[in-house]
Amino acid sequence: MITIIENTLRDGSYVIDFQFGKSETSTISRGLYDLGFDYIEVGHGLGLGAWNKKECGLAKTDDKTYILSARLAAPKAKIGVFFIPGIGTKEDIDIAIDAGINFIRIGCNVDTYYKMREFADYAKKKGLLVAGNLMKSYAVKSYEFTKIAKEINRWECVDIIYLVDSAGCMIPQEVFEYIDRTKEQINLSLGFHGHNNLSMAVANSIEAVRAGASFVDSSIRGMGRSAGNAQTEILVYFLKKMNLINFKSDVYDFYNFANKYIVPLMTVNQGLSDEEIHIGISKFHSSYMEIANDAAKKYGVDKKKLIKKVSDINCINPSREFFLEIASQLANNG
Repeated sequence: MITIIENTLRDGSYVIDFQFGKSETSTISRGLYDLGFDYIEVGHGLGLGAWNKKECGLAKTDDKTYILSARLAAPKAKIGVFFIPGIGTKEDIDIAIDAGINFIRIGCNVDTYYKMREFADYAKKKGLLVAGNLMKSYAVKSYEFTKIAKEINRWECVDIIYLVDSAGCMIPQEVFEYIDRTKEQINLSLGFHGHNNLSMAVANSIEAVRAGASFVDSSIRGMGRSAGNAQTEILVYFLKKMNLINFKSDVYDFYNFANKYIVPLMTVNQGLSDEEIHIGISKFHSSYMEIANDAAKKYGVDKKKLIKKVSDINCINPSREFFLEIASQLANNG
């Protein structure tokens, strides 16, 4: 099965100038765990130690508070942090461990990957699950990425190696090649972290999984640095459809969570709205939206559930009468 590391509370912090507070961290962590996420990453977008550095962007609170807030809100979840050598220190790692983290992702540019070794070894000896993020992975050829991964594999202190599309510039074929070439050469898990600058983050994440990655990152509404990340709601839908994850929460739970807790915080528009996603999921042609609006309003039913029910039966040419019939059924069924 595939593991999603949910990044809303870490990468998403870029969108709000790192102003997630204790309350938001607690509420969102609890909500993400209830939705089905076991791995939740929190803290400043630039990782441990960045929260009080003006040049990084001052955060609303400190690393310890972020971690404790998430830990108390979702005690059964695996809470993790990001770490960049030169921004964070071993002392920051110790603070994070004392606060209750389960995993750490250490990020270095792909050409200076060796800088992560000291900290990966330190974190591993402290009992953490350790991921190595090879930032700007596209700067090297796939065979060079594999060579670097093999070297990291020999350190015996890293559990997951991440292919990172920091600029959102990669295409699915490239992602597949990097992961596929590497998976047979190492005995570590592989992960993928993609940005959405060319609208490929979800497609690239799926291709990474097809190639053999077992970890992928996402955030609600695609909330993240630059053009954002792979959008959780969409990625979960596809991975469920591929029988690669098992979430009890349905798509309506994700819509409600995003609209209640995430959308009001966002200062820039990222990702697709619940209605835009639902049109795709339902195979619904938007030319029928006015009819759907009228029928849903007349019978007081959820428009999205009406759209899905109608389209499941007739996604080509549903009549107004059919919309009204299905809306009546939904109303009678409560």
